[in-house]
Amino acid sequence: MLSSFRARLFVGFALVIGLALFLSASGFVLLLRQEQNQAAEQRIGLLVGPISEGTRNLQQAGWPASVVRSQLADVADHYQFRVLMVDQQQRVIMDTAADEGMLGETLDILGSAPEQPVRDGMESFRSYRVTRDGREFYLFAQADVSGIAAVAQTKMPTRVVIVVPAADVNQSWARLLPRLGLAGLGAGVVAVIFSLILASRITTPIAQMTRASQAMARGDLEQRIEVDGSDEVGRLASAFNQMSAQISRSNHAMRDLLADVSHELKTPLTSIHGFSQALMEGVGDPREAGELIHEEAERMRILVDDLLYLGEIESGAVRMEIEDVAIDDLVEATVPRLRHQAEEAEVGLEARPGAGVTVLADGRRLEQVLANLVDNAIRFARWGSTVTITSKAVSGGVLIDVHNAGDPLPEDVRARVFDRFYQADAARSGGRHRGLGLSIVQELVQAHGGTVAVESTAEAGTTFSVYLPAGGPTKPTSAPATR
Repeated sequence: MLSSFRARLFVGFALVIGLALFLSASGFVLLLRQEQNQAAEQRIGLLVGPISEGTRNLQQAGWPASVVRSQLADVADHYQFRVLMVDQQQRVIMDTAADEGMLGETLDILGSAPEQPVRDGMESFRSYRVTRDGREFYLFAQADVSGIAAVAQTKMPTRVVIVVPAADVNQSWARLLPRLGLAGLGAGVVAVIFSLILASRITTPIAQMTRASQAMARGDLEQRIEVDGSDEVGRLASAFNQMSAQISRSNHAMRDLLADVSHELKTPLTSIHGFSQALMEGVGDPREAGELIHEEAERMRILVDDLLYLGEIESGAVRMEIEDVAIDDLVEATVPRLRHQAEEAEVGLEARPGAGVTVLADGRRLEQVLANLVDNAIRFARWGSTVTITSKAVSGGVLIDVHNAGDPLPEDVRARVFDRFYQADAARSGGRHRGLGLSIVQELVQAHGGTVAVESTAEAGTTFSVYLPAGGPTKPTSAPATR
């Protein structure tokens, strides 16, 4: 039983190769047999003319019949066939065979048309197929000619006929069969070797994927297989690597999320536990303890709400109300909403609208995006500097930049700035931020079909750039506004 895919594939290749070789060999042998038979007849038949001419010259020179027979016997022995001489009544008067078995017989077929039609190159002779004593023979005689040769032919009292067993003619092609068999065997061996290579090329990546899938099922998600080529199998291997990498990233993200959530909840839960225990033991001011417990519970609620909201955005469960949104109006409206926060931080806040276009988007979600970006920019801006919000039209959409002149972000910080719970400087959060704001910004922008990026240098400051396509989001969970 063929249990492996490689064995079944190899057997399939072998069957196809064997069938192809059998069909091609059968057709070739049939053509070869026909061509070899014709070549054998041609080779023997073309000897009739020279032998007849030589015999005629001997007879005209007056050589006795014994000499003529001796000469014909030497020719017959050399070419391994039998030579007859018949008179004008088509009776055999000379037979070069040792037993002279056909001597005295009448060949009445020589005056009739040949059994086979005349082919190109065979006009100088005629062949006839006869049966004598249960055996088949081919008779070759000189063809009737015209002109001077015909006159000379009619003056001759005899005619030369070459006799060859039919098996000698029909089986001449069989002498080539051993060499053809060796050639076929060699072709088969080469084809089998290439089949093994091809089967291995196809099945090796599949076997690797099987082993990698089994390892992933056991929990080892760091799996990668070698991609060789760009065919279907190569693309399948590449897709498997992408899937494995995505699953590994998701697993790491899930573990990091659990660790981060546990860490973020640990502090407020510890505070709640401590103050609640103090209340139970009657230690401290109950009102102050209650206020602190309420404050920590509120922090936990906000954290959980943000996590749930972020999860809804990632899963596409947030239903966005898509409408025409004037980007310049949105930029200008952000300033009065966050002016008080900027004044408390002694930071200026300025809007520089310049897009002059509308995009299909959820205005309320975009307000949240800008609010989070501007809030982040204010917290990390230098004292006395100005945070600017700029909008401009670009090809296919609009670009919104939020810039501050704060300290430059190191490369490792820029790489993680959109990660959940990541805070470049936790001291500036004031206990109100948990590192989810920029993650929510990224997910909301991507839900709109856009992108968000950050650039930061000591000379130019830090800029968060949001690109939004004019055509709006394309995710299936988004929906147009109900009007």
